[in-house]
Amino acid sequence: MPRLRPFDTISRIAVGLSALVVLCLVTIDALFGLVADPAAREAARRQAVSQVLADQLMVAATRLGEREVQQMLDAFRRRETQALAIVLRPAGAEPVAGSGILQPAGDAARMHLAVPVQLQGRDWGALELQWQPIPGEGWPGRLLTMSTLWPLLCFLGMAVLLRLYLGRVLNQLDPSGAVPGRVRSAYNSLTEGVMILDEHGRILLVNEAVAQITGRRDVSIGRQIEDIEVFAAMRQDDPSRPLPWRMALERSVGVERIRMVIGEGSRARILLVSCAPLGQDLDNPGERRLRRRKGAEGCLVVLADQTSLERAHEQLSRALKDLQGAHEQIRLKNEELFRLATRDPMTGCLNRRAFFEQAGALKERCNLEGRPVAAVMCDIDHFKSFNDRYGHAIGDEVIKAVAGIYNGSAREADLVCRYGGEEFCVLLPDCEEEVALAIADTLRRLVQDTAGDGIDHDPRLTITSSFGVAVTRSTRVGLEALIDQADQALYQSKRNGRNRCTLHEEKVAEPA
Repeated sequence: MPRLRPFDTISRIAVGLSALVVLCLVTIDALFGLVADPAAREAARRQAVSQVLADQLMVAATRLGEREVQQMLDAFRRRETQALAIVLRPAGAEPVAGSGILQPAGDAARMHLAVPVQLQGRDWGALELQWQPIPGEGWPGRLLTMSTLWPLLCFLGMAVLLRLYLGRVLNQLDPSGAVPGRVRSAYNSLTEGVMILDEHGRILLVNEAVAQITGRRDVSIGRQIEDIEVFAAMRQDDPSRPLPWRMALERSVGVERIRMVIGEGSRARILLVSCAPLGQDLDNPGERRLRRRKGAEGCLVVLADQTSLERAHEQLSRALKDLQGAHEQIRLKNEELFRLATRDPMTGCLNRRAFFEQAGALKERCNLEGRPVAAVMCDIDHFKSFNDRYGHAIGDEVIKAVAGIYNGSAREADLVCRYGGEEFCVLLPDCEEEVALAIADTLRRLVQDTAGDGIDHDPRLTITSSFGVAVTRSTRVGLEALIDQADQALYQSKRNGRNRCTLHEEKVAEPA
């Protein structure tokens, strides 16, 4: 908010005009009574009701007795709570009726009233009434009555309103006329919004681009920048940081390209706000330190509209994100296609084509490094009987159960292939004969003990497999030859009674 100086020219004009108007009103009130005196109005009311009561008693006295008169006086006191006492006194005699205790009249005439009472045209006596003091009597009370307060309140209110009104009006009296036309034209040709503010934050100069950027036509010379709604509602990334022009005005610190947002939703605009303090010789270190303590004499505010650029950046980011999503989908589809091309759909094992591609390279690499490679051929015993006795659906379940055991037991470097029908081939790198034979026997035990558990059939199926193992360290023995050796060992296992493992060269591991 601007720092108001209480005795500037506008304030003195406002105070003088207010005093003149109030003086005129007070004079008119003194002559014509514009504002009624509450105390005088109450005194007149008391006099009137007292006279009415006296008239009523004068009429009733001829027809009513003393008791009825007393009742009238009591009823009047109950109705008029300000009445302290009422006495009906004949001339030169003691009271004949009364309500309350009558005190000495004292100096306050308005507290004690005596109303004459006449009977048959002659003075009979008087009706004496004693009232409570009227609020506002005396100097302390008069100072708090409306008749004395309204001039003061009127003066203060008018002075404030005139100060605000004149401050706004006088600032609008064509200040742009002081700017030469050529300067104004050059100023308006800038695409950025440019404003010059005075030390209080009032706009001294503004170009047309500000109205185009903010979408408001009320950004005009003489207005306080923070009184304009669009600037008061500006949002920045760090809400705790002062507004850029406040930093320039109060600290004489220039700020550059502060990101600020005006508006909401799709109509929001993104601005980069830069502010530079204005003063005398700010390049002088001493002057610069002085301005930091006292504030700058003004500041230059530049508004650069970044809305289109940021929206284009957002669109590009969304397009890039969509492209990355599409790339990920393509990658997943390629992985799925690769899996379909290299894996058996029923068992998840490698198919023969993929197996020979990978196994050939793996065997060649191991043998070149002098490491052994083992091939294990596996065949489900009496598989045809499962199909013939229980149907092909159960036969497929048997194949899946056995394949699941092979895949689940394989090491990371091992390759498991569905070689054909119920026959499988497992390539084991870095396996000596004893290790390969032990692995084959472990697989045999797992098939025998657990394969039937995963098949929904009652009674539980008994499933066994036969295994043939061949090992080589030589590159001269090809992959096909190695598999053929393992196949020969497999046939040997079947000839020897099935559900067993046979190492090539007739080495047989008896079942446990």
